[in-house]
Amino acid sequence: MTEVLIVVIVATIALGALFALALALHWGHKRDHGLVPYVFYFSLFAAGIGIAMSPRDMSMEDQVSDLITGRHPLIIWAGRFSSLFILLSCGERILHRLVKRDPNQPLPKLLVAAFVLYFLTNVVSPALFGRHPNIAHDYLYVGLVGIAATLFTVREVETMLTTLRNALLAFTVVSLAFLLISPGKVADTHYVGLVPFLHLRFTGLAPHANVMGPLTVTLLICLWRRPFQRAWMTRVGAAMGLFALLLTQSKTSWIAFLLTVGCISYYAYRDLIVQRITDHRRPLLPVAIVSAAMLMLLAITLVLMFGDVGAKLNSLAASREGAQLSSFSGRDAIWEVAMQEWRRNPVFGYGLTIWDARFLISIRMPFAVHAHSQFFQTVSSAGTVGLVGLLVYLAVLTYAVIRTTRASGGLTLAMYLTILMRGVSEVPLMMTMFGPDSIGHLLLIAVLAAYYRARVPAKAVAAGRANAIAPVPSLPARQYPAAQPVPQGACDADFGGGAGL
Repeated sequence: MTEVLIVVIVATIALGALFALALALHWGHKRDHGLVPYVFYFSLFAAGIGIAMSPRDMSMEDQVSDLITGRHPLIIWAGRFSSLFILLSCGERILHRLVKRDPNQPLPKLLVAAFVLYFLTNVVSPALFGRHPNIAHDYLYVGLVGIAATLFTVREVETMLTTLRNALLAFTVVSLAFLLISPGKVADTHYVGLVPFLHLRFTGLAPHANVMGPLTVTLLICLWRRPFQRAWMTRVGAAMGLFALLLTQSKTSWIAFLLTVGCISYYAYRDLIVQRITDHRRPLLPVAIVSAAMLMLLAITLVLMFGDVGAKLNSLAASREGAQLSSFSGRDAIWEVAMQEWRRNPVFGYGLTIWDARFLISIRMPFAVHAHSQFFQTVSSAGTVGLVGLLVYLAVLTYAVIRTTRASGGLTLAMYLTILMRGVSEVPLMMTMFGPDSIGHLLLIAVLAAYYRARVPAKAVAAGRANAIAPVPSLPARQYPAAQPVPQGACDADFGGGAGL
């Protein structure tokens, strides 16, 4: 009787899934964009509620309890609903693109092939052939969203930026509110960083401050590219994003933000910058640049001559902060463990269960939730096969960024530099779980796919200029010739982001 009941339940679930997928296909039959850009609402909500209802206390040095404590049923059901929405929305969009071919939107075959290769070598291969093979449904979601993102059009990217703007702003506001409600859950109040008198490191409702930092950078990019209709909302959102970014004290995110601002500003105002630099009648900008460079060199010279640099370096080396710098904040020990696992399993790696609770307890490093480097994460979990897939994938991403930087107004280059900066000390290309850590990677894929064209580059440049970022109010706007503007409408609504759910 029990076996019959199980068969009936499984059959009912399968039929229900087919019916839901058919309904989604019918809904998206005549729509240019589907529901994939809205998955970030559900994923960020599931991640935020998971941290909000967890026993995490940043004031405690030992966080082993976080590894073994069970999860609240609401967290489990939020994750299940998010997973179901991902399956339906991505399945509908992939089938829609396969059935309905648009000659004006050619498939970026090289990018799709590189992403599939990366997924096979870094997820499928270690899951099946690693030293500790393991198959879980969590490994499927990033791959599905990534494949769907490679099919995005420019309009879908703009919708995605709008939904990300709304979701990340809400995520940041709630995270900042927890500083007043329960500061121990969202901040380390005993952290000593680069900002004087600020002994606080803001983690928010993200897993770590080094995850919250890139999320705020992505929020600022979305606000710049897709500002609210009301200017004051854009200013308030940008102020909150900058404040949260400062509180994270993530040096990598700070550098990535400066690089992002430089890229997008250059491609938005490059004609004006060139005009000001070459205009001998108004030499203010060249004089300011040269003066700043001279003052910087003068300051460096004075420090080297009178600052007793050697004694201060010795004092820093003997301090706690110096010890953290010399050991890369303890990452050298983690990297050594990763290298040992690569030597033991050189071909397919340890498997995707590396850095889970059992492994962390065995190596007595409860803080090492991952390898803290994309390279070491890949070689430890997927071995040499995964490393080859990673190198091929990065090469294709680099080529695609070169082709699409001008068309996207510098957006692809900005996102790519953010990924590279994070890859030194974090794992931005992780594929085993869909969450806040994978948002930057998926956004980069979507933007690359939308602006990647196999046709005449001039058309891509014209399309990118028509979709250039909104000009900063205090600066003169750069004028572009009209060329295929992105359809506006509900996607520009303050909290809409496109067709309603």
